[in-house]
Amino acid sequence: MEFATGAMGSLIPKLGELLLNEYNLKETVKKGIRDLKAELETMQAALEKVSNVPHDQVDSQVKIWANEVRELSFVIEDSLDSSMVQIEGLEQTKPLSFKGFIKKTRNKVTKFKIRHKIADDIKDVKTQVREVKERYERYKISDVVANLATTTVDPRLLAMYNKVSELVGIDKANDELIERLFEGDDLSRTKLKAVSVVGFGGLGKTTLAKEVYDKINKSFDCGGFVPMGRNPDRKKVLKDILLELDKQLYMDASTMDERQLINQLREFLADKRYLIVIDDIWDIPTWELIKCAMVDSCSGSRIIITTRICGVAEKVGGVYNMKPLSDENSKRLFFSRIFGGNPCINIDNQYDEVPSKILWRCGGVPLSIITIASLLAGKRREDWHEVYDSIGFGHEKNEVVENTRKILSFSYYDLPFCLKTCLLHLCIFPEDFSFGKESLIWKWVAEGLIPDIPGTGLFQLGESYLNELVNRNMIQLVEPCRIGDLSVCRLHDMVLDLIRTLSSQVNFITIYDKEQHITSSPTNSVRRLAIHGGSVKHNPGMEMQHVRSFNATGWQNSRMPSLLSFKVLRVLIMYKCSFSMGGSNLEHLRKLVQLRYLGLVCTHVVELPAEIGLDLKFLQTLDLRESGIEELPLSVGELSKLMCLRASEGTRMMFEIGKLISLEDLQLSSVDMSPNFFTQLANLTEMRVLDICFDEMDESRHKNMVESLRKLRRIQTLNISFAWKQIIHVDSWEQWMPPAALRELGLSGIVLRKRPLWLDSSCVPHLSSLSLEVEVVDEQDLQILGVLPSLRCFFLRVWNMEVFSHTVGSYEFQKLKDLDTNIEIITCGERVLPMLEQLECGATVGRQDEVGLVPENMPLLQHVTYRLDCQYCTPKRVVEAAAALRLTTKIHPNHPTLEIVRINYDDDDDE
Repeated sequence: MEFATGAMGSLIPKLGELLLNEYNLKETVKKGIRDLKAELETMQAALEKVSNVPHDQVDSQVKIWANEVRELSFVIEDSLDSSMVQIEGLEQTKPLSFKGFIKKTRNKVTKFKIRHKIADDIKDVKTQVREVKERYERYKISDVVANLATTTVDPRLLAMYNKVSELVGIDKANDELIERLFEGDDLSRTKLKAVSVVGFGGLGKTTLAKEVYDKINKSFDCGGFVPMGRNPDRKKVLKDILLELDKQLYMDASTMDERQLINQLREFLADKRYLIVIDDIWDIPTWELIKCAMVDSCSGSRIIITTRICGVAEKVGGVYNMKPLSDENSKRLFFSRIFGGNPCINIDNQYDEVPSKILWRCGGVPLSIITIASLLAGKRREDWHEVYDSIGFGHEKNEVVENTRKILSFSYYDLPFCLKTCLLHLCIFPEDFSFGKESLIWKWVAEGLIPDIPGTGLFQLGESYLNELVNRNMIQLVEPCRIGDLSVCRLHDMVLDLIRTLSSQVNFITIYDKEQHITSSPTNSVRRLAIHGGSVKHNPGMEMQHVRSFNATGWQNSRMPSLLSFKVLRVLIMYKCSFSMGGSNLEHLRKLVQLRYLGLVCTHVVELPAEIGLDLKFLQTLDLRESGIEELPLSVGELSKLMCLRASEGTRMMFEIGKLISLEDLQLSSVDMSPNFFTQLANLTEMRVLDICFDEMDESRHKNMVESLRKLRRIQTLNISFAWKQIIHVDSWEQWMPPAALRELGLSGIVLRKRPLWLDSSCVPHLSSLSLEVEVVDEQDLQILGVLPSLRCFFLRVWNMEVFSHTVGSYEFQKLKDLDTNIEIITCGERVLPMLEQLECGATVGRQDEVGLVPENMPLLQHVTYRLDCQYCTPKRVVEAAAALRLTTKIHPNHPTLEIVRINYDDDDDE
């Protein structure tokens, strides 16, 4: 909740911790803390109310007050954390000698001074809070929502009145939606049917729904188009439907309650064939209420709803995902808006590098294309590149741009406080940047954006936040379509523009980019700093003492800033950075005692300080992938609060892991060099992700590892591999019973005798990725694996094949996107493997007529690789077989790309 409330979300729980007996504070100090906590909770509630109001509708005095409270919360938390860090360090001292006794006595004195300082700080803070409270009462913040302007016009209404001649690329979507409305047999067509149009704000959902409504409305007895929006009055919605259907009924219903309105609608619609469009539904309860009024007269009535939220669309029933415009239609819309459809303008002559780049950035979103075109319409052709350099829109003032932001802001202001904060945090990333799902959530945790709720893990809660932002189409989640790929997220440039604008208004993140644009409020201290790309020069005048989060991406500089300049730093991230003078100097890293997140991914670092684990006691994430560090310091094994530890091949782990009891995510190579790794692994009971690589392994150590894994009941991702190809045959995995929550399992270089009995739909119902090597497999094994309900990526190698081919049944592998195997896959029947996009499998020359792609099979296939076994065939026969396989890609509707790999082939004319 840090956007809405500054540091309140993490500060208030810390005040609660101070009230515990272990801090041994005087009762008068505790009373002061309780009073302070109560006042801050009141302010937090007021700030949450303010955060729900669009920034341009908040009174200027309220903005000043809210900004003052946010800044004060940061100051209080920084002071409090400083004291608690000192106490934490003293508590960990263990005197073992006379010197230790002296040190313990000194610590008691020091601890007394710290507690006295806390008491003084509380008094000072209470004075500041009292002054802020008085201003709160003068400004009457509680009335802020009631005093909002109500005369603003919803820019989405304009889409309802676009001329058909002005619409570009809508014909295909039109036909697809109409087909979706009326598809099915004669019986199903007479039933009431609802179809939802879902997609990102600005894709043209309202425009499409209105066009379809106008096109087919005359074939119904009655109908209506009802716009809604955020926070609708449900009683008014029911009245609006009545108004669209019958004006007289609407007049008669002026005094009715919701129940009476529903009955009135049901009575009116009981014997009619109707078409109703509900535009822009935001929540399921509203749909459920409307649905109560939609009686099924078995006459073929239809309902269309539009929404930005996937969960609402799925609840409605039939889902039509709104697609971006094609490249050609994007180009047509772009130039028609600039040149007003002038027939004398040759579009192709205008389409050079700059328009191409601009349209690529717009991503086929009509609202984005129209917005950019409106910026260019009044500019010289040679100045277009300047607009491209400033996308998204942050340095331009234009009515269409403001309307675009307003449309998107509806989605933003509909978010809960915690999700608003997490979305704003994405300003740390540059434009067109893809970021890992897991890494993002760990950043949120380190920033304090995920509340610590008893009984719910921080990562688990953060993952639910991310999923909800994806559900609301604010973040685009790209799930892996190949084995080994990671889930990544992206932001559309329009969303990035919106959150950067909002962030600058409340001093959430200061952005320093390659054009030297600084996005922040000049009157406030820098709390979070993001440096984007290139040779951005560090501004020596920028104060770092209040910076809590430092994020650099693609930064190339002569020297990184001194770590001594940071006083309260919690997050330090450098991604793909390079420094020519002195490299990444981490000499003073141990001084950053409040650090929660250290990320040095793809940034060359010579070594970490040896004592890092003894000084950075609060560290939660240590991400050193592709950093060049050869060995992790032994003291890393002392980081008891560490939750995520990642390093890539070439970084050795030599320390014991038994004390890392908070660890949830471990991704390392050469872990077998760690003493007692295989037995101490059992201590890490919070582990969710375990991705480890061994240099060598014997059967005894393998058994110890499997025995330890039996105690890790939270595991969701388990990947085990060897740095060098070293095949071992083991039976110990038969004794392992995986947790039901297992999502990903990869065993590389480990050849099992056969499919483990637990590898079926009852034991691993959530398994989405499976990489498996077995000595033998039979038809029954493949059928059992084929009905794993969540399987999306499947790698299978069979070493001694008794079954060389498998005919896929229509009920098997229904969600599979990537299949990579050395056996032959035969498809029969319609729509076999309906979701498959990537296929690699074996093929024999004598059966090319059976393995080929047929139009009804694999409708989403994009690429296929055949491993053509040529051991017993003449070169001529091989060429004929390859030609037959190529023909299959030509007749398939998708025309997937084809690769043929010839094995056991001695001819010089190999492919």
